[in-house]
Amino acid sequence: MIEIKYTTSMVKSLILPLSNMRLINLATYVTVVVIGVLGVGSLTNLWPRLAFAGICLIFALVYAGGVRSEDFARWAHGYFAIQMMLFIFLIGVRSPSGAITFLLIVLVIHATTVFPGRIAARWVGLFYLLASFSDFLTYDLENAIGSALLNTGIFFLAGMIGHSARQAELTRRANQQLIEELHVAQDQLHDLAVAEERNRLAREIHDGLGHYLTAITIQIQGAKALLENTEAVSQAPSALGALGKAETLLQEALADVRHSVRALRTVPTGNKSLPAAIGNLVAECRVTASLGVQFDLLGTPRPLSSQVELTLYRAAQEGLTNARKYAQANTVTVALYYDADKVRLTICDDGQGSADTSGGFGLLGLRERVQLVDGIIDLQTAPNQGFELKVEIPA
Repeated sequence: MIEIKYTTSMVKSLILPLSNMRLINLATYVTVVVIGVLGVGSLTNLWPRLAFAGICLIFALVYAGGVRSEDFARWAHGYFAIQMMLFIFLIGVRSPSGAITFLLIVLVIHATTVFPGRIAARWVGLFYLLASFSDFLTYDLENAIGSALLNTGIFFLAGMIGHSARQAELTRRANQQLIEELHVAQDQLHDLAVAEERNRLAREIHDGLGHYLTAITIQIQGAKALLENTEAVSQAPSALGALGKAETLLQEALADVRHSVRALRTVPTGNKSLPAAIGNLVAECRVTASLGVQFDLLGTPRPLSSQVELTLYRAAQEGLTNARKYAQANTVTVALYYDADKVRLTICDDGQGSADTSGGFGLLGLRERVQLVDGIIDLQTAPNQGFELKVEIPA
């Protein structure tokens, strides 16, 4: 069983629930118009007619301003007090029409929508007393008592309508909050699953391939030692040379395996922000290659999911590696853009370019990474026109 807890901000935000309830707004305005027409029609003198119509208009304007105001939470009680005063003015006009009670029904629905139980009940009680007072001024005693009894049921029904609308809004927002929390939990579970898989691959590489490479290296070292201690050394120099090359290659393979294991077990960006991590890549590229690398940061950096940050980091890494190894470029520009709803990374160089935009395994793997986060990757290149890598990811 899931327990839904309404936060304080969620409850306070319900002070404006009618902003999205167009049917209630429409019903309110129609009610005011109908009551205004009936009230004006039931009066005989000009000035009372104008006063009644004006008060109805002010009532509608106050309602329109109230339900759309962003600060309504601060003056909600004042709003209902103003509407009650306007209703008292309508009573003062002494229209023989009892339809003005419907204005109080509108206020009942509104109050029970924006306020919790006890506060809403107090306002409903005040509206009911005011409606009964109006009935006693309009009708004789017997009809006034009957009208008061009828209003009891009508006001209760109106209050339940408003209360139901409030509960529906609270439930909708609670459900939306749960959905957002589920998305966050899903992202965290995905990150944990990725980390676990990386660790598993690291163990497999270390325990499997690393073990066999180490064993082969020991065997080759033993064979070299055996040849060096026998007379065959003078007769088989090519064998010793081949064994030496094989040993060198195996040592390089072992170093590469250890590097891969370390890369799998650690997060490339570490505890740094994405701009800082890419900035380190740029600084490293300046030192290790004779390239003029520029890094531009546009927009306001903000936290992203670990998968998105890793994808952008790998894109920068792949782009700089390609520029360093194959582009024969003089300058490279790396730009990271933080837009309102997306993040873009572009890497441009002035190198030799290429007629083939398919790329090698590195770019193929990068395409797969970008697709996993619903991103778009675009490659622009041509012979002697440089190379541009653009990655765009929703964020």
